[in-house]
Amino acid sequence: MNIAIFDFEGTLVDFQWQLKAAMQEIHPLIERCITSYNLDREIIARADYCRLYNYLQKNITEHKFLSETITRIDAVFDFFDADAILRWKLYPEVHSLLSKLQKAGWGLALDSNVGRKALDKMLGKFSLTNYFDLTISRDDVSLLKPEIEGLNLIKSHYQNQWLDTGRIYMVGDSVTDIETARKAGINVAILINGEDKTERLQTHKPDYLINSLSELEEIFLSH
Repeated sequence: MNIAIFDFEGTLVDFQWQLKAAMQEIHPLIERCITSYNLDREIIARADYCRLYNYLQKNITEHKFLSETITRIDAVFDFFDADAILRWKLYPEVHSLLSKLQKAGWGLALDSNVGRKALDKMLGKFSLTNYFDLTISRDDVSLLKPEIEGLNLIKSHYQNQWLDTGRIYMVGDSVTDIETARKAGINVAILINGEDKTERLQTHKPDYLINSLSELEEIFLSH
C-alpha cells in the first residue's frame, strides 16, 4: 500500500499561525524552568515553538513541574490555534487530490502540531474528516514534530503496510516536516509558501519541492 501523511497548516490550508507573537508569550512563562533546571538559554533563544516544547519535555525532570509548564504552554498554543481558525482557508486542490488518492487505494493520515480541538473543528468545517484513516494532533503526543512520535502512531496503525518505506510520503510545508520525514526514513514532498521560505526549504533538499498540491497527482499516481 502507498501511504501519504499530510501536515495541516501550510499544507492543506494556508499558514496563519502567529509564530512570533506566540513565542513572545511563552518565553516569560518558562523563566522559572530555566533557572530551576539550569536550562541552556542559547538553545531556548534559538528554538522555534515545537523545538522549545520538545526541549522542555526532555529536560524538566520533575513530573508535576513539567505538567504545569506544558499546560501553560498548551494554553498559549490553543489561543493561537483559535486565532488562526479565523483566517485559515482550504487550498483549492485539496479535495481533488485526497479523493483521487483515496480512490486509488492509498492510505491517508494526518500528522499536525495543531491542537485536537482546532484540528477537528477545521477538518469538519472543510469536510476532510472522512479522507483520513488516522489523524494525529499536538494533544496526542508528548513530543511534537520534528520528533517522530506521531509518525510512530501512524506506523502502528498501518503495521505491515509500513514495511516498504519507499511507498510512504510525508507532505508538508516546513523544514520541520523535512526533518521528521528524514528521521522516519520516508519520502517527503514540500509545498512552498508555508511556514518556511523557499530558500531555506531548498537547503534541506526535500525529495519534491512543489508549487501546488495538484503536482502530487502526477508524482503519486504515476507510481
